[in-house]
Amino acid sequence: PPPPPPPGGAKGPAAPMMPKGHGVPGLRAKAKMQPKVQMKQLHWVKVNERKVPATIWEKMRDEEMKLDFEEMEGLFASKVAATKKKGDEETEEVDNPGGGPRKKRLVILLSANRSQTIGVLLSHLKIPHDEFRKAIMSLDTRALQPNFVVQLMRLLPTDQEIAALQSYTGPKEDLGTAERFLFELLCIPRLKPRLQCFVFILEFNARLHDLSENVEVFSYAVHDITRCTKIIKVLEVVLAMGNYLNGQGAKGGAFGYKLEFLVKLADTKTADNKSTLLHYLVTYLERTDKELLNFPQELSNVEIGAKVSENLVDEISKFKKEIKFIYEEMNKPYYKSNAKNDPCGAKLEQFYHTAYNDMEVLEQNKKEALAMYKELSKNYGEEELKPDEYMTYIHQFAQSFKEANNENVRKKEEEARIKKRREDFIKTEKANEARRAARAGQKPKPPPAGK
Repeated sequence: PPPPPPPGGAKGPAAPMMPKGHGVPGLRAKAKMQPKVQMKQLHWVKVNERKVPATIWEKMRDEEMKLDFEEMEGLFASKVAATKKKGDEETEEVDNPGGGPRKKRLVILLSANRSQTIGVLLSHLKIPHDEFRKAIMSLDTRALQPNFVVQLMRLLPTDQEIAALQSYTGPKEDLGTAERFLFELLCIPRLKPRLQCFVFILEFNARLHDLSENVEVFSYAVHDITRCTKIIKVLEVVLAMGNYLNGQGAKGGAFGYKLEFLVKLADTKTADNKSTLLHYLVTYLERTDKELLNFPQELSNVEIGAKVSENLVDEISKFKKEIKFIYEEMNKPYYKSNAKNDPCGAKLEQFYHTAYNDMEVLEQNKKEALAMYKELSKNYGEEELKPDEYMTYIHQFAQSFKEANNENVRKKEEEARIKKRREDFIKTEKANEARRAARAGQKPKPPPAGK
C-alpha cells in the first residue's frame, strides 16, 4: 500500500508504481516509490531477492514508514536532472659492525657483522655456554627467556658457517667468542627443531590465553549484534529513506541492501551541502523514536570483535600445526633410542598431552563462536562476509551515527545560544530606550510588532 501522508499536513508523493513480479515463492511484491522531483541517488547494493526469505529484510515493511516526503524532497532533491550514464546499471548481488681489532691468537671464522650480532645476543646470556647447552638439551624453561630463544633461532649457523666450523681442527680455546658459542650449539642433536619446540613451549601459555580471550571477545560481539533489535529498526528506516530517494531508478524498490552501504550514508549531502542523510536519519529518529538513538551503546564489544576476528581462524590453525609439530618431533626415532641421555623427548610428550587438551577446548569454543556468527550473518543476508568485514561495517556505522548525533546536539545548542543572545540584545535595547525616554520626560515607544 502507498505510505500515509506525513504528520503536519505534508503531502505524500505520487502513487507508487504497481509492484513488479519477482518470482520468489512466498515473497511479497515490492512497489517502487515515485518522488515528485528528481532525488539524489543512494548507491547501495541490493540484496538478491532469492536470499531475502528468512532474513531480517523479509519482515521489514519500509513502505509503511511515515516519512516526511516533502521535507526529504526539499533536503535531498537533485539540483540537476540526472542523465543515465553509460555503465550506470543496477548493482545487485548474484549467486555466484664493524667490530673491534682482533685479539691475538683468536681464530675468527665469521664475518665482522655476524660476530657483532651474536656478541650482542650473548651479552644477555647470564649462564656459561656449557650450561646453556644443557638447558637447551633438557628444555629447561626456567633457565632461558622466550625472547632470547627466539633471537637465537634467527642466529643459527648457516651451512657455510657449519662447514667452516667443522673443518676447524685447532684448539677450541683459540676461537673467537661467537665461534665458540656456535661450536657449542652444533653439539646439540636436532638443534633447529628442538629450538622450535622450545620457543613454542615457552610462549604457549601466553598465546593460549590471548587466543582464548580473542574467541571470547568475538563471541561477545556476536551476542551484542544478535540481541540488538534497535539496529534492525534503524536499518529499516534507512531502507525506507533509500527506496524513496531512489524512486523509480534501478536501485529503487529494494527489499534490503548490503551492509557496506551504511558507512556511506554521510556521503549523500543535502541540497545546500550543509548536512547529510546520516544527520537527517538521526533527526528523524529523534522526532519519531528517541530510544533508537542509543543503539551504538548496545554494541560495545563490536569494535574489538572486528579487530580480533580478522586473523583469528588463521592464528588458531597455526597454533594447531605447531602442536602437531611437537607430536611429530617427540616421535622421531632419535628420542626413542636416546631416551636415557636426552630427556627432551619425554618432556615433549608430557607437554603435548597438556597442550592437546587445551587446544581441544579452544577449538570447541572457536567452532561455537563461528556457528553463532554464521547464523547472524545469514540473518542479515551477508553469508559471504568475513567476520571482521561484517563487524567493521556495523561498528563504523554505529560510530558515525553517534558522532552525527553529537554534531546535531552541538548545532542545537549553538542555535539556542544565538537565539538567547538575540533575545538578550533586544531586551537590553528596550531597557535602554525606556531609560532614555524617562530622562527626556517622554513615554517609551511601543516595541515594533513581532519583537
